[in-house]
Amino acid sequence: MARYLLLSSRISVWLLLVVGLRGAAAEGGTAVTPGVGVFDVDSLLMDHSLAPDQPMRTDQISHDSLSSVHLTQIRGVVESHRHLGHDENIWVIRGAGRLVVDGVKYKVAAGQVIHIPKGISHSFHNMGSKPAVVISVFAPGFDGKDRIYDNPPPR
Repeated sequence: MARYLLLSSRISVWLLLVVGLRGAAAEGGTAVTPGVGVFDVDSLLMDHSLAPDQPMRTDQISHDSLSSVHLTQIRGVVESHRHLGHDENIWVIRGAGRLVVDGVKYKVAAGQVIHIPKGISHSFHNMGSKPAVVISVFAPGFDGKDRIYDNPPPR
């Protein structure tokens, strides 16, 4: 059985809500659970715009004791890396690209979700003319220190 998974867009909405947001706003806009966030992707992109010369930008948009949610915009390539202590679920919001997970190549596009267990190598190559936009949900919450590059760039 594969150790990673590409899911349909119907399941991807469920996964993002259950794993990343853990709820929604009640009537009248009151949060059901402390720390829960309901986010509009267009507003997030306006608030966290990718500069014309930036190849990639990642912004944490939610975090609690069990998980963290990140908005990532990718103009080019995310180099091959792994997370030793974090599972990652990636929801492709906009764009398309080539994802390589554990040496296997996949074409991915908006509406798909990818589950990458901890320790599994992965990379992404944007195949479009505009930046790809993804939401990544890490469990446990990601602090940025657990990204191990397979071929570290020269310093």
